[in-house]
Amino acid sequence: MIYTFSTWLFFFYLYCFFGWVWETCYVSVRKGMWVNRGFIHGPFLPIYGSGAIAVLIFTLHFRTDAGLVFVVGMTSATLLEYCTGVAMEKMFHVRYWDYTGKPLNLNGHICALSSLAWGIFSVLLTLYMHNPIERFALSMNQNLLEVIVFLLTVYISIDMAESMREAFNLKELLVSLESSNEDFRHFQKGLEVAYAFYGSELKEKSEAGLKKINSAFGAGKEKSENMKAGIMEHVERARTKRIYRNISSLLSRNPQAVSKMHERAFSEFLEIMKQHGMGKK
Repeated sequence: MIYTFSTWLFFFYLYCFFGWVWETCYVSVRKGMWVNRGFIHGPFLPIYGSGAIAVLIFTLHFRTDAGLVFVVGMTSATLLEYCTGVAMEKMFHVRYWDYTGKPLNLNGHICALSSLAWGIFSVLLTLYMHNPIERFALSMNQNLLEVIVFLLTVYISIDMAESMREAFNLKELLVSLESSNEDFRHFQKGLEVAYAFYGSELKEKSEAGLKKINSAFGAGKEKSENMKAGIMEHVERARTKRIYRNISSLLSRNPQAVSKMHERAFSEFLEIMKQHGMGKK
């Protein structure tokens, strides 16, 4: 079956929506509270739409062979999930899904259980789900279909642009916090080296020198406290600003998000946001 470009887009948006329904229900049940899942704000999960399109492209030619559909669909969707995960982490410095704790995972981006789920999904999609959806799409007036696709494209493009801006804002914030922590760690390491190098000598030669080093340690501790206070003050000033509300919303939609590149900064940021009632649930 040959589809028009508009028909493919219609399928993509529809499966994005179905993926959002599934993920939102699943995560909400697990969390015991409503969670609007997804990278973007609206009821669409592009990874599911992309996965469905990848599966359909590679399996429609042998759509009645369940075994082949399972293998090819699982392989294509898993490859897509891995590439998407790597690209998003490189771009935003955050993993919006992470399988690190799962058995047989590859760099936390994919795992055996997820791949198995993609294979089962491929069989259900190709052999059962897609047939009535295909008939519905092909029976629609082409002009109406194109209008629907156009409106959805505009809406999702705006939503995606806004969500990417939020993700880049989070990245910049993490880089800033990581830089502050790195400066302090270098300062602290220098004090440790100074103490290790001069400690015994100063004990013998100069109590004044020892007091100076102790004073330096006190200054280091004071700098650490001032740094934390500065971060808290910065968050306090900006807590009502849209950027922090949006970042909080992004993290709430992605409760499994982690940052391997800025792990300490990400953890500290979540803690600060939680103290101000803005952390992810």
